[in-house]
Amino acid sequence: MFKFLSGIPKRLKNILSHFKQYFTKPQFNNFCRTELALINAGKKEHDITSLNELFTDKKHQSTLNRFFTNPKWKHQKLLQDAKNLLIQETNKHHLQLPSPTPNTEHRSIDDTVCRKYSKNTEMACYNYSSTQGKILSHDYVTSVYHNDQIKIPDNIKLYGSKKKCEQKNVPFKTKIEFACEIIDEHTPLTKQTIIHWDSWYMCREVVEHCKSHGYRWIGDVKSNRVVYYRGEKFSLSSLYDLLCEEGRFVDVVVDGEVYLVCGVKVYVVEIGEVLILVNVKAGTNDLHFLCSDLVELSVFELLEFALKRHVIEEVHKEVKALGLGEYQFQQSEAALIHAHLVCLAFVLLYILRFRLLRYGIKKALLTTDAAVKWVQGQVGGMFVHMVRDSKESTRSLLRRINTK
Repeated sequence: MFKFLSGIPKRLKNILSHFKQYFTKPQFNNFCRTELALINAGKKEHDITSLNELFTDKKHQSTLNRFFTNPKWKHQKLLQDAKNLLIQETNKHHLQLPSPTPNTEHRSIDDTVCRKYSKNTEMACYNYSSTQGKILSHDYVTSVYHNDQIKIPDNIKLYGSKKKCEQKNVPFKTKIEFACEIIDEHTPLTKQTIIHWDSWYMCREVVEHCKSHGYRWIGDVKSNRVVYYRGEKFSLSSLYDLLCEEGRFVDVVVDGEVYLVCGVKVYVVEIGEVLILVNVKAGTNDLHFLCSDLVELSVFELLEFALKRHVIEEVHKEVKALGLGEYQFQQSEAALIHAHLVCLAFVLLYILRFRLLRYGIKKALLTTDAAVKWVQGQVGGMFVHMVRDSKESTRSLLRRINTK
């Protein structure tokens, strides 16, 4: 983290200028400062004060408070526009380096929890985390758009328990309802859209929403799910035992990893005829059951598509490294705005990575972490120039940068 921000690097400022249309002049300045601060703050709990203190020219905090608590702009619109800008940038990049244009797009839906420490935080309730157990947290239902070229967090919805929603006097929505909204809000960019989800969302409502839009789908399904195979009733775990006895599994190699795989068509009540793909990573006991309407695919093709769902876990990890959840806002609206702005910072860095490569500044596409370090190096250079060219006394400079 670089603590002394004295300006915005030119390359990043050019990207930020694309969003100028959504803000008044003072608010646009707040927007630029906030995005730069989020990129530099990293995975550290912060609030408006700590973000403001990163700058050598600190602003009156009331203006920054209003930027988060009383915005005149739509955070969803910013993230959607950033997605479109990244897709345009990707197309420019691949015009220089020809590669097949993706004809299939994927959208993965999953939720992620961000730990909170005060029960007074709006919409914070006890949610389950796979790594931390049941914790007091904000729970965001999110989606990531991805194809063979890019991955973009493009929809974020804050879940709250029925009790928390009643306290705030807002309509209660289940995670399933949020997932259905995300599917309805999707705008397809290619001929085929495949929606991915984990076992929590494997239900008739989500499947029906996919069908209504003509989207295909792949979802994890629990081992106790009941299916009908060859006219007989099985739980998936007992069906797995039967398939093992019949020697139905074959070796499939995807991205250098070996999987033992078997695909069978079954009937599921309320969903209909589907393909169940059972896969085990070789050398492990990592058994997975997948359910899909892509019944025409081979087991290799379906497994290759199914493994793409894990992109959302990679994106969650990267945006959390940028500070997703690391905030101290009490109001849920400010927390949701913060989450969108962190995801926006991730997309801005993605665009910057493509431009640095396209302009010949870098010879290879940077990782997100390397792009953050590049920005930090630029703002560090700007700070050195500011100190060198300043006509202020040493005492005045030290007071400005607050070296305590």
